[in-house]
Amino acid sequence: MKQRVLLTLLALTAFAALARAQQKDNRITGRIADSSNKEALPNAAVALLERKDSSVYTTAVADAKGVFSFTRSKPGEYFLVVTYMGFRQLSRRVDVKDTTTVIDLGLLAMKRTSVNLDEVEVVDYVPPIRIKEDTIEFNAGSFKTRENAMVEDLLKKLPGVQVDKDGTIKANGETIKKVLVDGKPFFGNDPKMATRNLPADIIDKIQVINQKSEQSQFTGIADGEIEKTLNLTVKEDKKKGFFGRASAGYGTNDRYQAGATFNRFRESQQLSILGSTNNVNAPGFAVGEVRGGQGQGLTRSWNGGANYSDMFSKNLRVNASYFVDKKESENETVSGRQNIFRPDSSSFVNNFNNALSDMVNHRAFMRMEYQIDSSHSLLVTPNFSYSNGNTVTESGSTTLNNAKDTVNNSRNRSTTSSNAPTFNTQALFRKKFDKKGRTLSANFNFGFNKNEQESINQSFMNFHDATGQRLDTIDQKVMQESSSNRAGVKVSYTEPVFRDRYLEIDYGFNYNKSTNDRYTFDKSKTGDIYDQAVDSLTNLFRNVYSGHQAGISLMTQKLRYNYTLGLSLQQNTLNSDNLSTGENIHQQTWNFAPLAVLNYNFSSSKRLTFNYRGQTQQPTLEQLQPVPDISNPLLIREGNPDLEPTFLNNVALSFNDYDHNTMRSLFASVTGTFTLNKIVNSNTITKEGIQIVKPVNVDGSYNLNAYIVNGLALNRQQKANLNTSTVLTYNRDISFVNGAENITNNLNLMQGANVNWMYKELFDVAAGGTVSYNRVRFSQNEANNANYFNYTLTFDFNLNLPLGFIIGGDLDYIANTGRSAGFNNQYTMVNGFVSKTVFSKKQGLLKLQVFDLLNQNVSVTRTVADNYIEDTRSMVLNRYFMLSFSYFLNRFGGKSASMGRAARPMPVF
Repeated sequence: MKQRVLLTLLALTAFAALARAQQKDNRITGRIADSSNKEALPNAAVALLERKDSSVYTTAVADAKGVFSFTRSKPGEYFLVVTYMGFRQLSRRVDVKDTTTVIDLGLLAMKRTSVNLDEVEVVDYVPPIRIKEDTIEFNAGSFKTRENAMVEDLLKKLPGVQVDKDGTIKANGETIKKVLVDGKPFFGNDPKMATRNLPADIIDKIQVINQKSEQSQFTGIADGEIEKTLNLTVKEDKKKGFFGRASAGYGTNDRYQAGATFNRFRESQQLSILGSTNNVNAPGFAVGEVRGGQGQGLTRSWNGGANYSDMFSKNLRVNASYFVDKKESENETVSGRQNIFRPDSSSFVNNFNNALSDMVNHRAFMRMEYQIDSSHSLLVTPNFSYSNGNTVTESGSTTLNNAKDTVNNSRNRSTTSSNAPTFNTQALFRKKFDKKGRTLSANFNFGFNKNEQESINQSFMNFHDATGQRLDTIDQKVMQESSSNRAGVKVSYTEPVFRDRYLEIDYGFNYNKSTNDRYTFDKSKTGDIYDQAVDSLTNLFRNVYSGHQAGISLMTQKLRYNYTLGLSLQQNTLNSDNLSTGENIHQQTWNFAPLAVLNYNFSSSKRLTFNYRGQTQQPTLEQLQPVPDISNPLLIREGNPDLEPTFLNNVALSFNDYDHNTMRSLFASVTGTFTLNKIVNSNTITKEGIQIVKPVNVDGSYNLNAYIVNGLALNRQQKANLNTSTVLTYNRDISFVNGAENITNNLNLMQGANVNWMYKELFDVAAGGTVSYNRVRFSQNEANNANYFNYTLTFDFNLNLPLGFIIGGDLDYIANTGRSAGFNNQYTMVNGFVSKTVFSKKQGLLKLQVFDLLNQNVSVTRTVADNYIEDTRSMVLNRYFMLSFSYFLNRFGGKSASMGRAARPMPVF
């Protein structure tokens, strides 16, 4: 198996090398200058067009001296076209022959132009990738997708971007936290709402942004708060009209899916409405695409929501959304867990778990931006959520000692009901003074959350030892109510100092009052009510946190680079009151929090970024409360009121490069987090196999991540490209087992490659694979050190046939090795479909599809933690067939558009 996967990856790489080798190693060069004074025109855009049809063969950007160069051009007849703002377009004929080595066009002098637009020609070209400050921008038209594809399908073709089966998006190894549409939120902050509901053919550009905080965006001075964000810009001709789809399908084993979306865009106004239901594990907001069957368990879902954005006046923009979803889920899991104890000791736990849950979630989001006048503005972002549900769980376990003798076994049943409202609001007031760079801003935030939970826990435990067996039972009711009220403010003032430097002084204060009350009752011996209080498991806990922060930062702005250096002093006060025992703990800590940010632009397409930020993190209320949680009587958790705050040292270095000549992209990053006073687990194992877990502080934990992505065009028209990714992750964690320190070192290496190829309008194909190697080492029990591999091969294709027929499918081959007995699996997932467009403008689509054709779907996961390795197998959805019908609505600019593949976009320099 290893050999087959490695050979596949080598073949993908060799295919790219062969494609490059087949091109003649020739060169076309020249220098671009102003005809009036012969001064160089840096960054002039140069395109090589095939003379037969004016299609773009390749492009380049002139350097600082106006020099450009094309290499490895195939023999043929071309037009060389140069454009530069304020100058007339320049064109030259260029013929490349088999014997050509160097074509030096010499000085290409461009004439200045007047504002007479009749004299200006527009070139049909936009570079596939642009690198701007804090942003990597992809031209959507350069990455073709199948007909009726969604944004998620488009993202999968971008170099450096990964989309997991559950829809999670990663860009250069970092998870995307937010997706915007034309810079505006879309259904709050859930990325999947946009990527799984918007069609790919309305998107003009995809921007991957290291987005700063609202306050930092206003002041222009970095504060270290960065959120990986995706912004989708809509094509100009798609910003006025409406579009949507309705879909319904029914299949074998009573599988069904139905839903509809409607979107209306009117210049500054956006309105989106959606709703759907299914029982095929599809996310509740994915309409018209059977993406079900992935993940764990079986889920039925119903949902609906609306998103609205508009300019209510020239000074007020409002964005609001509401979404509700209901899920009924069933899941069965079996797992094998190996606990690492002393150097010569381990325990082995075999578990099964059956769970039924019924959950309803509501969430509402609003963003109001009011431009009071030219120098004052106010931004308010309230959001609200409410969830309630019920869960019934039945589980059992058997624990074996190092000699594989039974230590205990148990059966448990619990029923839980809960409800949790949450409300948060931020208000940012901003003022700009007449002097450029002088600003004042104040950020206010407040909110609350509450969680009420009631559980009935029943357990039957049988303990084994040399003297025989002992049976323990638990039948208890637990009522828990937690709440948190918080408020804070941060004031920032910036002042320009010298010509290219800006000074920022800020002060912040945060306050958080939390409560956690836990009541435990035994069942009455005379009836079925729970009215016997258990004092040892009942606790009323209060916690008050207050923190002050004062800081100063200096930003220097140069032509090629900018940097920010800052230092904050943080004072944290923590008061914990245990009302049940009368104990009070008072803690006060001081921390220095440095900040360093550097951005260096080697050129318009090559950028280096460095970030360092120190950050304090407070322990949670559950980690502080000293009452035991015995809902799992063999794994008891209790808090530690003596915990101190954790301090994180976050470091990130990234490099982005895009070569316009070869269309090669390189994204590389190294990140690390070095933690002081990290909160880790201290585990106590009793002779009966009961594990008691308590959080403690410790130094010495860290993690490192390195990520390299290479993108390579296999031809000049971007119809075939190769992406490779290399990932290295190293984690060092610390835990304690019966007082002894256990250090876990976990190394992961992953190499992946994939090829995308599209041939005209006939078909598109994607193929790829990954090999992942994991190395786990324990200091306490070296005999349990582990090495294991994961292999994945993927294949995806769509083929357009005459008369509106399309066939397509995807294949995933997954293999796991080095795991516990019964968890080493290899399986092949095959999904396929055949569809037929109907009606004169292809508004309708009939589709017959199959999920898990070979009926091999499984879900096996491995978890490596501080002192254990656990393999888990979960219930999954297996083979079904479904017949569905979809209707597409698409009307822009007052004209109805066909839902066939969109014409090639007309980008410009």
